[in-house]
Amino acid sequence: MLNNSIFSLKKRLLAIFLLVSFVFFAIIIRLGYLQLGKSGWLQAKAIDQWTRELPINALRGDIVDVNGVKLATNYTTYDIYVRASMVEDSVRVSHELSSILGLDYDTTYKKVVDRFVSESLIKMQASKEIVEKIKSLDLKGVVFSENNSRYYPHGEMLTQVLGFTTIDNVGQAGLEAYYNKYLTGVDGYVLEEGDVHGVRIDNTLRTYVPSIAGLDLHLTIDVMVQGFVERALEVLCKEQKPAKASAIVMNPKTGEIVAMATRPNFDLNNVPRNDVAGLMETVKNINIVDVYEPGSTFKCVTMATAIEKGYAKLSDTFFDPGYRMVDNEKIKCWKLTGHGHQTLSEGLCNSCNSVFVDLALRLGKENVYEMFETFGIGEPLGVDFMGESGGIVMDYDYSKTVDIARMGFGQAVAMTPLQLITAICSLVNGGNLYKPYFLKSMTDVNGRVVYESTVSKLNTTISKETSDIMKQMMIDVIEQYSGYYPFIPGYDVGGKTGTSQKYADGRLSGEYIASFVGVFPGTDPDYVILVVVDEPGGASYYGSIAAIPYAKMVIENIIKYKKYEPVRPEELTDDKKQIVVMPNLVGCGVYNAVAELESLGLYVEVQGDGDIVVSQFPKADTQISAGSVVMIDVGNKGY
Repeated sequence: MLNNSIFSLKKRLLAIFLLVSFVFFAIIIRLGYLQLGKSGWLQAKAIDQWTRELPINALRGDIVDVNGVKLATNYTTYDIYVRASMVEDSVRVSHELSSILGLDYDTTYKKVVDRFVSESLIKMQASKEIVEKIKSLDLKGVVFSENNSRYYPHGEMLTQVLGFTTIDNVGQAGLEAYYNKYLTGVDGYVLEEGDVHGVRIDNTLRTYVPSIAGLDLHLTIDVMVQGFVERALEVLCKEQKPAKASAIVMNPKTGEIVAMATRPNFDLNNVPRNDVAGLMETVKNINIVDVYEPGSTFKCVTMATAIEKGYAKLSDTFFDPGYRMVDNEKIKCWKLTGHGHQTLSEGLCNSCNSVFVDLALRLGKENVYEMFETFGIGEPLGVDFMGESGGIVMDYDYSKTVDIARMGFGQAVAMTPLQLITAICSLVNGGNLYKPYFLKSMTDVNGRVVYESTVSKLNTTISKETSDIMKQMMIDVIEQYSGYYPFIPGYDVGGKTGTSQKYADGRLSGEYIASFVGVFPGTDPDYVILVVVDEPGGASYYGSIAAIPYAKMVIENIIKYKKYEPVRPEELTDDKKQIVVMPNLVGCGVYNAVAELESLGLYVEVQGDGDIVVSQFPKADTQISAGSVVMIDVGNKGY
């Protein structure tokens, strides 16, 4: 009996020993696993508990013009946080913060006393002055993180081109969005050790990882020329009161966009975010995104193509009775009485629709569509900007002869202003269609160039010989427009006006788009400027009245800025130009009125159909310079 008891006790002791050994073995295995297999994870958790990370926001790269003038830069702001575990007087902290920052007290108080959150964000992008005021109050538990906010030194300039960023400094529109990944730097941080309450422990290790600033963008934009364009559009909007207006200045020898502006616009330092729909409409760069029928400015492209392909010669003559009949449809010329007999060059100078109907029909359907492809119409050009439109070209199989005829003078085809000016650039630079671009180079924080753009040729449109002919033709257009007096005394300028009708719901809306494309210097252009006026509300919707004067303002300023020497210095001292008084012509016969105005040295635009002057611009007794353009509206007797 005793032996059985002893044997049973031994078994129990053995079982207990084995159990204890297993437990110790399991603990050892677990400890080994934690120390060897999970050491990294546990260490990270521990560091996370006893350290606090203070972010160091990277500087967003600057955007500068071709001369290094800052167009977009940064200024220092601060994000304000509260660490509830460190707060000693919750009521005082809540009161001071809500009062100084203009915040709701109850909302602020909830954040101040919330100990379940290590840090609560109270305010983003506070100014240095406000932060200094809060610091002077010595509020325990209130901490600050330095931040960078976007600043645009020129306010409303380049609204649609530059775009803007979110409150977190992420590009949201324009070049800020397109080049966001290059402008955005790499954030740094500071790690410091703290106790269970989040209070920093003195004499402990501190880790500092510096931020890396974003790249600086150097644009092709010249802020001086941009200023000329912006001011010209301001005057245009004041005088013409259009629905929209835009302008582009381009270097025809490279494709560089020298200036680009749109109206309406807004101050980039005060983005109207409370009206999202209105903001999206206003920030849209209509020069690149929206399409329109270019009208007569496109006649230059048709003319050049016809000459290049041998379907037109300078010796050709035409007769315009005021219309052409195509597919039993009457295509009217803007001058309803017709231009009569005229040469090829006079057809462009007079902007005669009938001449360009003839040229388009000579070219034929296949050549006209080849022309679109050659000049980059119908596909995006590849400009470095979001949302570029490729234009609208009627499907080849569905276009009729009458459509081809209208395409010849800029109807039945739609394109962006950028496409049109790029095509015109190729006409005057020897026939090279260059890809337009904004970015010239990118540099790092040390000024080292990390990327540099190169000129990109998309196509050859015409020969140098045809280009020389087109430059002279465009100079002739301006000389005829100016009459006896030079357009800009001492200088050659080429150009072409355009007026196109707008459509709504597939029908003519009764509104117009006026435009003008100018080239300077005329014989070897360095600048091409396009001004587009959507629904001008002034005295006339013709490009000669609604667009030319404002492009002229820009060219005159460029001449002074770049110090161009006159090619005909004698014109600068010409004392023949004088001030004349606009006569009262209302009720007069149109032919007598035109003769009287031309005798005064004025250039006359006739608008309407009839024999009697029913209105005029400017009004009678207005003093104007000889050589100015005036407008008369004509109608029938009984006006």
